[in-house]
Amino acid sequence: MSVKWKVEELDECESTFNVARKLPAWTVVSTRRQTKGRGRFNRPWVGEEGGLWATYNLPIDPRSHIHWGLLPLVAGAAIMDALRAYSIPGLRLRWPNDVLVGKSKLAGILVERPAANMASIGIGVNMFNNLSSLNGMTIDPPTRLADWVPSCPSVSKFRTILGDDIAEIFHYFQQGGLDAVSHMLEAAWGESRPVVAITDTDRVCGFFAGVERDGSPILRRPDGSTITVPGITVNRLKELI
Repeated sequence: MSVKWKVEELDECESTFNVARKLPAWTVVSTRRQTKGRGRFNRPWVGEEGGLWATYNLPIDPRSHIHWGLLPLVAGAAIMDALRAYSIPGLRLRWPNDVLVGKSKLAGILVERPAANMASIGIGVNMFNNLSSLNGMTIDPPTRLADWVPSCPSVSKFRTILGDDIAEIFHYFQQGGLDAVSHMLEAAWGESRPVVAITDTDRVCGFFAGVERDGSPILRRPDGSTITVPGITVNRLKELI
């Protein structure tokens, strides 16, 4: 693990977020089993033994001009970079925080801000865990890293790889904002797919065409025009095929 990180390893906890929020920046909390993990909109996330269930604490400067709400995309770029060496066919990032292989979910990301000067990046990666416990609990069918990588690294090894990628890409982001990682995101999205952006008041259809500088999704309409849906209003970006 990079010298920046202090590692706190647990056998079991309700949520690594709950532990990490009490600890300083550059701490990573990981657990073998997570009993009450959560995803976006407090959806439950089952963390059985064999997966990576971790929260990485990062320092943030509240006086900075950086848009810290973009950290889920920064974390997505980091995990995609960490996985790139394994040449997984169909690996892609789905706005704003899901890592998929084809249409199956490999990993999820959630960012919280427990203090004005710290952000916590929670990441769950299916690696060796038994997926049968997820039956009927997920919107997307799950998949595991071990099913795609014959020489799959251990959970602790991948935690180290990912921690180093998070630290490096976070540094780029601090220096240059989203522009500094936009090329990584463009490569991570994969082929453009038809989607519907679901908000509290509307359903906006189009082909996903990337993100604005504030992280909001851009949709391309059949006539070639584009529309930006404010990211803060999007409850879900649903793929139509």
